[in-house]
Amino acid sequence: MPGHRFRITVEALSDRKGEAVDKPALQFEVENHDDILAIVERLRQREDLDFGADDSAAFGVGLKLFSEVMLENRKHPVFTPLRDAFREFMVGLKKGTAEKPS
Repeated sequence: MPGHRFRITVEALSDRKGEAVDKPALQFEVENHDDILAIVERLRQREDLDFGADDSAAFGVGLKLFSEVMLENRKHPVFTPLRDAFREFMVGLKKGTAEKPS
């Protein structure tokens, strides 16, 4: 079954000193079994995470891009140390917490 297709663009705005950066944007297309935009919206609404809009977007997009590559390449040895911990992390993330962190 085909997945959702996304175009990802990363554009450099400034360097560590706050100075403008003139580099070409990185742009690529990916397929994901989940709707990344819907996931980001749900993350932004979760009171138990409360990362803020931009950090929630970064977290959701990064997590979904990483996890899809990991899923597609699950037998690659680079992912061996992460397999069990990542599964546990995802179960906990999906379950959520009972209260907002202090």
